[in-house]
This record gives sequence, C-alpha cells and structure tokens, in this order.
Amino acid sequence: MPGEWSHHDACLILYPHNPKTFRLVRVQEEVINVTRAISKDGEEPVFLLCYNDEQASELKEQIGEEGIRIHTCPSDDTWARDTCPTLVWNSDTKQIEGLDWDFNAYGGPVEGCYWPCDKDQQIAKKVCQDILNVKCHAISIVLEGGSIHTDGEGTLLATEECLLNPNRNPQLPKVTIETTLKGCLGVSKVIWLPHGLDADEDTNGHVDNFCCFVKPGHVLLAWTDDNVNDAENYKRCRVAETVLSSTTDAKYRKLVVHKLGLPPPLYYTKEEAISLSNESAEAVGRVEGEKMAASYVNFYIANKAIILPQFGVPSDSIACDTIQALFPNRKVVGVGSREILLGGGNIHCITQQVPAPCSR
Repeated sequence: MPGEWSHHDACLILYPHNPKTFRLVRVQEEVINVTRAISKDGEEPVFLLCYNDEQASELKEQIGEEGIRIHTCPSDDTWARDTCPTLVWNSDTKQIEGLDWDFNAYGGPVEGCYWPCDKDQQIAKKVCQDILNVKCHAISIVLEGGSIHTDGEGTLLATEECLLNPNRNPQLPKVTIETTLKGCLGVSKVIWLPHGLDADEDTNGHVDNFCCFVKPGHVLLAWTDDNVNDAENYKRCRVAETVLSSTTDAKYRKLVVHKLGLPPPLYYTKEEAISLSNESAEAVGRVEGEKMAASYVNFYIANKAIILPQFGVPSDSIACDTIQALFPNRKVVGVGSREILLGGGNIHCITQQVPAPCSR
C-alpha cells in the first residue's frame, strides 16, 4: 500500500444522503467544499459517488465542473475511507488493485453504528469493477480503511482498541490479524497503539483520527497539554508517544514524532442534537453535551494540497501552520467540517485515494 503522499490518479468521495447520520443540507455543502478543494487546490480528479441516478443528475446540474466526475454507487452511508476499496500496488502485475475488506458497520448488528449495511458491503467491488476497472480481492477479515495507516515502506499503524475489539474479529488472535495485514498490504511491521482518540466511540478508535505518517520515519500524533478539560486524551497521547518513541519502523529507523495540537474539547449543542434527531426517527442518539472526537489529524493529502478540518476555533490557524511546516511543497487548505464531525468522522474519513500505478 503506497503512502498517502504518493501521486494519486483520483479521490473517491461518497456524497451524503443518510438522514440518520447528518443534517443533510449543511453536510452536503461541506462535502462539496471538500470535493472542490481536492479538485482545484489539490489538482486531483474526484469521483463523487451518488446514492442513485436522480441524485447524480441533480449534482451534475449543480456542479458540472471539470475534474469532478459524478457516478452512481448505492451506499448506506458516506464513509468512503472505510467502505470503498483500499487500493494497493501489485508488484507482479505492476498495477493498482483493490482490497474489499469485510465491513460490519463498526461492530455488527448489536454494536455497529448502523445495521444492516448491505449496500456499503457492495461498494468496494462495485467501485473496482464499474468505476476504476481494477482487479478486486475479497479479504475475509472485518476491517475499515480508517483503522490502518502506512508509510509505503513496510510499516503500518493501527490501534488495538479497534482491530482487536471483540466486535470485529473475535475468533481471530492478534497474530492472525497482523499476518493478514502484512500479507494484504505488503508491510513487514505493525506498530500497535493501545487506543485511538477519546470519544471516538463510533469507530472504536480509528488510527486515522489520532496518528498518521507524514513521510517515512516521521509520524504525526494528536496532542494536548490540557490535563483538566481533556484529561483522557492527555493520557492517551502520552501512552502513544511512549510506544512510538520506543520502536523503530520496518527499515529500523527510529521514529520522529511530531505533535499536532487538538482543538479544545467540542460537544454537541442542544440545537445540533435536536436537529439530528429531527432529521430521522432512526438517527443515532446524539445528546446535548456529548463529546465529539474532533482532531486535525483527520486531513486528506491531495497531490498539491492538504485538505485540513476546521472547527471555527482559534486552534484552527495553529493547526494550519503546523501542517504547512510538515508539508512545505503542498498548499494547506482549511475547510469547515463541523457538520461532517457531527456524523462521527471528518475529511480523511469521507475520502479514499486512488494511487497512480507509478506511485511506487
């Protein structure tokens, strides 16, 4: 699996349509803003995948921009990172191929965010065959794309909180899961962090909201020095730092740990909780004062830009400066994404890169 900073042929985005997850009008505006930023600033084509032909026709009239390709792809939700294929380089065929992980809506019929998820379970195969025209491999392990992150040189980041959760693969021991990851993704070392970000209960601690590679040998870790208002993350960040600082990557390099400050703790307002419930009687139970798993680590690396979440707080500009220093050759584009966050994820969660065949 190439590092996310390698050249992309395109980006996959699932256009929001599920009122159980989002306030649709507002979140659709944010997703269009993300799409345009990737296409224009990132200089990267975007496949915007719609729920049905009617939605696709409406979007074509609304957008109709060069670089944004609108297709129909039925889905249950909008998390392309988790339900679209994970695209990898086949060193034998010299081609990009897709991995179709087993998807159980983040925990199955009891603990999963939304069940059933029949349409989401078909997305990876459909995208590979009908949109990208690449070979698709069904992988018999429950996994979401947001639960893994690679440096493209043999090292993988994951959290035990997610991948070893009993609601994913209870019959599989850790060694079997790790062996599967190594075989499918072409990695030789998995670095296990104990937990993801506090309050990331929807995904059970996806690593892409907490820690990622920014280049080989360099990781970016969500961070807070607030031991009063964000005490749980204060502990989690330091435990993760200890793990990262005490290991090496697949090429025996000691990791350089960069820190990206978290926004101050963000909570669902009364209006947000009520409006989400009003969107659908089956909406997940968001409650006024419930903490959200807000993190700037949840950004997308486009060909020429970094598309960075913004929450309307003073730390937004600090995060932009931090990311700019780490990616001096890419433009940092901040995009408001609180409405996406209300659904339980952010910009990295709604995107999936299509690496170019020559990216390795």
